[in-house]
Amino acid sequence: MVVAGVGISSLGDPRAAAEEAAVAAGRTCARPEAALVLATPGYGEGLRELLETVAGCLGVDVLVGATAHGVVGDGREYEGGTALSVLALGGIEARGFLVPHVADLDADEFGEAIAKRVGATGPEDLVVVLPDTGLLRPESFLQGLAAGLGEACVVGAGAVDALSEPPLQWCGTQPGSGAAAGLVVRASSPPRLGITQGTRAVTELMEVTRSRDHWILRLDGRPALDVYREAARGPLADDLSRAARYVMAALPRRSEEPLAPGGYLVRAPVGFSTAERSLALPTVLEPGSLLAFVHREPETARRDLAEMLAPLAKRPAALGLWFDCMARGRGFFGVDGLESAYLERALGPTPVGGMFGSCEIGPVGGVTELLTYSAVLALIDG
Repeated sequence: MVVAGVGISSLGDPRAAAEEAAVAAGRTCARPEAALVLATPGYGEGLRELLETVAGCLGVDVLVGATAHGVVGDGREYEGGTALSVLALGGIEARGFLVPHVADLDADEFGEAIAKRVGATGPEDLVVVLPDTGLLRPESFLQGLAAGLGEACVVGAGAVDALSEPPLQWCGTQPGSGAAAGLVVRASSPPRLGITQGTRAVTELMEVTRSRDHWILRLDGRPALDVYREAARGPLADDLSRAARYVMAALPRRSEEPLAPGGYLVRAPVGFSTAERSLALPTVLEPGSLLAFVHREPETARRDLAEMLAPLAKRPAALGLWFDCMARGRGFFGVDGLESAYLERALGPTPVGGMFGSCEIGPVGGVTELLTYSAVLALIDG
């Protein structure tokens, strides 16, 4: 039977924080097989002591994690400062892995590296991946995941260090950088997943009729920036730098209901040209591609989160993993702990641990993608 426990601490002393979180996790998971340990960068050089303390308290050899903008656990969330979350997993096969130097690997090399460390996987397996996204080549990374992990369900988040140091990843008690850390959980049934995005479509799908590299020049034959300003509306139409934080492009990833929640990727504009009346996205779209514009809104995000959780809450789960965007949380909703409160209300006593990352990893349209401004929930049944 799968058992799990979660603990969280915001104590500043690494050893004290590790003991507090590990002891809490161990109350309901006395003999874990593995632990997911997520910490903010505030522990600095004390991070290794923190990891060694967690490993000693729980008696685990499989210890996987990364630095995060914030952490979630036990119905609470902390952003910034010093905080860690410990999710202990027992009664289930779990295996950790670390792929170093991800920036140096092409898709085939990364796929081979991850397959070698993980072994054969199937649809019942959940693979958590925590990469250094600052060094990733996204297309190679995603292609490598697909090649190396087959039918496994893949979730995760990008490691973060807001204190100007490289974000850290670990498999064991020695943190390092430039890697992709991960945890394979081999369950008896496929994990149950939910993705929440919190954006609302304000246009229909439009065709990219002219583009150059990352620049979208025309949409449905019209200057792309003109279309964007119409979608932004009001004062935002005249303040493009501010508009880019709220009016974004939706890239459809499924044929049925492509603009319904979970059916598209969200990408924020990264540049505007008033001379060419165009806008740039962080991904290249060839002519013939489709996109829509969406508004990013706290109220829409609250509603979408509740609707995503409702069907998942109908059946109890043994544990949950939550990967959230650092652009959500307190700064977006205006209050502390909103999302963790929704999780606790919907999932009750299910232990849930997770983090705020630089991006999220999860399936959209049946394909593993790098997500932004989203949150991913994975539930494992007992």
